[in-house]
Amino acid sequence: MTQRRPIALGAAAVLGLGSLFIATPAMAEDGTGAQLDTTASAMAAVKDINKLSDGDPAIGAATTTSGEPVVFVSEADAVDAEVLKTISTEYNVDKVVIAGNLVADASTDIVAGAGYYGDVAGQPGRVGTCSTGFTGFSPEGEPALITAGHCSSNGAVTQIEFSDPSNDAAGGEFIEPDGNGIAGAFGFSQFGGPGNSTGERNDPNSTDIAVIDITNDALDLLPAVTDWTTADQDDLSLSTTPIKAVGLPQSGTVSKSGRTTGLTSGGTKLNMPVEYTDGTTGIEEMEVLDGYMQVSGKWVHGFLGGALTSPGDSGGAVFQGETAVGVVSGGPEEVPAGADDYAWYTLLQPALGLTDGYTVALDIDEPVVKTDLSQGVAGGSDIVVTVPSNAAELAVSQGNAGDTIPVEGTEVSFPAPNEPGQYTRTLTALNGFSASEPVEINFEVVLAAPVVNDITSEESAVTLTGSGVPGAEVAITLTPAAEGAEPVSLTATVNEDGTWSVPTELDYGTYAVSATQTFEGQTSAAGTGTVSVVPAAPAITSVKPGATFEAADAPSSISGTGIEGATVVVKLNGEEVGTATAGGAASESGVAADAAVVGADGTWTLDLGAQLGAGAYTVEATQAINGATSSPASLVFNVAAAPVAPVDPVDPGNPGNPADPADPANPAAPGQGGAGGAELVNTGAGFSMLPFGLAALGMLVLGGGAIVFTQRRLQASAAE
Repeated sequence: MTQRRPIALGAAAVLGLGSLFIATPAMAEDGTGAQLDTTASAMAAVKDINKLSDGDPAIGAATTTSGEPVVFVSEADAVDAEVLKTISTEYNVDKVVIAGNLVADASTDIVAGAGYYGDVAGQPGRVGTCSTGFTGFSPEGEPALITAGHCSSNGAVTQIEFSDPSNDAAGGEFIEPDGNGIAGAFGFSQFGGPGNSTGERNDPNSTDIAVIDITNDALDLLPAVTDWTTADQDDLSLSTTPIKAVGLPQSGTVSKSGRTTGLTSGGTKLNMPVEYTDGTTGIEEMEVLDGYMQVSGKWVHGFLGGALTSPGDSGGAVFQGETAVGVVSGGPEEVPAGADDYAWYTLLQPALGLTDGYTVALDIDEPVVKTDLSQGVAGGSDIVVTVPSNAAELAVSQGNAGDTIPVEGTEVSFPAPNEPGQYTRTLTALNGFSASEPVEINFEVVLAAPVVNDITSEESAVTLTGSGVPGAEVAITLTPAAEGAEPVSLTATVNEDGTWSVPTELDYGTYAVSATQTFEGQTSAAGTGTVSVVPAAPAITSVKPGATFEAADAPSSISGTGIEGATVVVKLNGEEVGTATAGGAASESGVAADAAVVGADGTWTLDLGAQLGAGAYTVEATQAINGATSSPASLVFNVAAAPVAPVDPVDPGNPGNPADPADPANPAAPGQGGAGGAELVNTGAGFSMLPFGLAALGMLVLGGGAIVFTQRRLQASAAE
């Protein structure tokens, strides 16, 4: 259990200092090997300084290594003729040395966790001590500190100074200043509800947060938390943990840094004594990462943790890894029996929202250039930069000008200048007012290859276009895809707007374009592109769109018009039925096809090998020449089904000429089953139906007799 001084929870320690502040000068050895002069004349000069009257500006005396005694003063204007005369005649010196005001050396690098103190208004000789939560910024980007609201004693503490780390690290009750003088003043503080009221449970406006505006320009606030291992060197910035983010606490380990107990750590799950409604008691492990607690009678929105604190740690930094999560608000005067020692911390993220725009300073890593700059970069090409994950922007500056590029992911890019030459840029990763160390890059821009635009045209008159460096001369070569065709050479000049163009006449075909640009004696690599002069779609003339053919008239070929010498490819219902090449055989896809090459008369025909059967057809035709293929011409037509021949019906009432029953002795005689009579339709029965007919007739006779018999019985009964 941590031993704690009796003091109201969360209040700053109030200590009487009286006249205990003692400025201690720093001692340093001269690099030349000169030692302090302890001769009698030097010591006498030092001693004689004490004879000067009160208010005398002399601040020191010594004898130089050449044996000359001197007296030091702070300012030349403060030494009048009478003082100089006294020094000269009584202390045997010919000159005074203007040394300025000397102060004790102290580290001006301020980090989170450092101790500070301030006079409590209305209580002479009394001060309050607390610890720095995090370094940060005001809404205007000025340096500021984040700490606990109760450290201002409801506004009674105004100006603050940092305390001597070596004394703080020992938990010293007597405060010594760090020698840097007034650091700043509270700009905002709230302990409890708005206006330092008691606040309310479950009210997120109930907090314990304050900000200190830094007015001492000599101080350099760093985005890091000290671990106090270098306190004996009076420089807490020598061993720190960087703060790279602000967030909500997570389950796990939490750490705290403060002037009294230094760096401590503990878990967020704590054993706490519990009383149950049935009257029993016990110890339970619990975790509270978002709750409300009364600290010195005021409600504070915060969380629970095992990173222990003592008076003077109030306002200190609470963090997890490299994420700032809180500031120390308070702890128990006495730890309940069976409980783990604990502290209550203000939730930092929601509390910052009550400060009117103050933010925590973040440690942001330097950006790293991913593009290889060693061989130069092409003008206008992208320079790719990897930025740290907590950066929101990348500043790219050149002197007093520059751009700020939003960050999405971990890479951003910016364009290199277009004109060749040597360039310098300064890169800084940003997040609000937090910034990385600037990175200066030097690179050479070499002449980039010109841009060549791809072109497709149905006209032989073509204008090639592209872009490059204004004023550059562009040399263009077009190489035809057609075998044996000669390349075409052209030149152009890049316009002031960075574009170039050149007209030319080209045959049908596809051309590979290569272009270089020359500017101020430097010639670029080649840029490439493609130009295609394609024929128009061929016409299909043998079939009209939407036509319906009778079966007898169904087409057995497809024909049309096109460009002389072009190869026509025909598809029926998406299946290729003929590909023609000059002097070659057509390919087959289910239907035989002859070659379809546009003749000298401008016509082409593709023989399908047979008439098309009934159905709906979509026909497409394209033509290609010199490797350039047209867009398709297409239409839809139908072929009707062939008619079916009629069949004479048979009259069931007159199956043929009736005949006498066949003579068994003469099966060929006319009659049923005979060769000369009409056959009855086969019912599918393989036996005679005569026995069934006779049985049915007998049943009808019996049924009729039964009816007559029954009627007579009924009449007899009625007569009786």
